[in-house]
Amino acid sequence: MPMLKADRDLHESSGLAPVQAPVTLHQAALNQLRTAIVLGKLKPGALLKDAELAAQLGLSTTPVREALVKLSTEGLVEIIPNRLKRVAPIDYALMVELLEVQNRLWAMGYEWGIPHIERAGLARLQQCNEMHRQAIKRGDVPAAVIAAQDFHSVVMEASGNRELVRVSLDRVPLIQRFVVLCIPWFPSPAMAKLYRDMLHGAQRGNAKEAVTAFNKLSDALLKVALRVRDTGQTQQPGMWR
Repeated sequence: MPMLKADRDLHESSGLAPVQAPVTLHQAALNQLRTAIVLGKLKPGALLKDAELAAQLGLSTTPVREALVKLSTEGLVEIIPNRLKRVAPIDYALMVELLEVQNRLWAMGYEWGIPHIERAGLARLQQCNEMHRQAIKRGDVPAAVIAAQDFHSVVMEASGNRELVRVSLDRVPLIQRFVVLCIPWFPSPAMAKLYRDMLHGAQRGNAKEAVTAFNKLSDALLKVALRVRDTGQTQQPGMWR
């Protein structure tokens, strides 16, 4: 059936497209909706209607409804029973609180993970680092954010602590959205250098070196989040110039 103009406009504005096999319908809907929210294709505060989203994705409403429930547990969607669903607004105070906790968790993950990274993990870190560097070089903020998260995930997984992995990755999409939509200048050559230092620490099996570089990065991000919370200013400060 041909797509009507209104449908085409809706697809373009939301960034959603019919899902493809072989992923499960729930996972496909979850992945696309999460990405659309993180990238701002579905804007903060936007109302979410199961039927409209399902039509864009070419699905029934059930996997879409399930995906929205999961996204609500990640903090990306707000569901008010018997009233409405919407993309969660960006809460600057919450971002500060989240980073204060997340930074400690990831530092712990680096302390535990770096000594146990094997050859395959080091190869993945090197690949993530190169993808991160190249994304920054070409100004592709979403790609840089994804590569950065993949880098951290390798270290968290090397810790061998499944609960640390679960907790430390649970709210990552909120941080990704904050960077992409509010401080897109943050992924920068200065940031890339810190990832290179973390990689070098991992390659030497030197957890202290990697943690030191990570703490510089996480402290910088928290400092920016505090500034945004307190002043509402999101433009690039002198720290990365």
